[in-house]
Amino acid sequence: MIQGHGDDIFRYRELLKMNFSSTCYQHADHTALRQHLAEHVDVLANYPEPYPQDLERLIARQHGISPEAVMVTNGATEAIYLIAQLLQDSCSIIPGPTYMEYADACRLYKHVITYENMGDVADMPKDRVYWICNPNNPSGNVLMKGFVEYVVRRSPRYTFVVDQSYGAFTREHLLAAHHVQEQTNLFILHSLSRQYGVPGLRIGYILAHPTNIQLLRAQRHPWAIPALSIEAARFLLQEGKPAVDDVDAYLAETERMRSALRKIKGLRVFETKTNYMLCELSDVKALVLKNHLIKEHGMLIRDCSNFYGLSDYFFRVTAQLPEENDALVAAISDFLSTK
Repeated sequence: MIQGHGDDIFRYRELLKMNFSSTCYQHADHTALRQHLAEHVDVLANYPEPYPQDLERLIARQHGISPEAVMVTNGATEAIYLIAQLLQDSCSIIPGPTYMEYADACRLYKHVITYENMGDVADMPKDRVYWICNPNNPSGNVLMKGFVEYVVRRSPRYTFVVDQSYGAFTREHLLAAHHVQEQTNLFILHSLSRQYGVPGLRIGYILAHPTNIQLLRAQRHPWAIPALSIEAARFLLQEGKPAVDDVDAYLAETERMRSALRKIKGLRVFETKTNYMLCELSDVKALVLKNHLIKEHGMLIRDCSNFYGLSDYFFRVTAQLPEENDALVAAISDFLSTK
């Protein structure tokens, strides 16, 4: 785990008023989930299923695929590390800047790592692993579904790990689950964190060909998923409400926020296809801005200086409530006007 990874809210709890640093929407209504868990807290008195097969069958039904093509994991992060372990000693290509956990997992399992923009891909062995974050974190870019399908189908010697964990808040078409039953060289990752706003539950899952799922199961330890998380995930998938009811309205608010940020002198804001956006400061380092915002306004942003390929001047923000977004825009504008 890298320092500065993800939502470091734990460092600032006493100061925090508004959190723009996570890719999750912070205002999901968890009333029904809390009530359900309170009524089922007795699950803590017993061991959970060694492997959450009931939950996997539920996910499989919702995707219209075989349960043998689904594996529930302790967040999408465990999925990344399990796949890197399965493919250890491989040559991995990680187009950057992107989610840093891919490189961390690959280093742990002795992959040879290269970044697609380094120009050395042609010299790599023919058997390769491509790690694709789609939508990409931190940029918010989305690769066309047809392009990804074409590349996976035309490159059977390559293995593709397509992480769709951030797909809950995009209107772009992503890979469908049925592809994993047809393509043995494809892994698709999902997370419940963004869809339901519950990153603390640590529930993710892998969709892959049954042969690959069987290999992954052989290397994972039992009881990896806590009983309360299994119960919560089951409830959310059957009866839960998504973190945002109207995704179109939320994405429109995201674009309104981006347009407002773009008007600030000394700030570049990149286009996005989801609910978060990448920003670049011209004269002030992102860490300086981050420290100012948390100290003076109780606002937390994501310093992106530890993403491969990004400088100390990049940060990421995720759209929240309109009034919070406006407050952030005003706070950044006021700060940069003094620099």
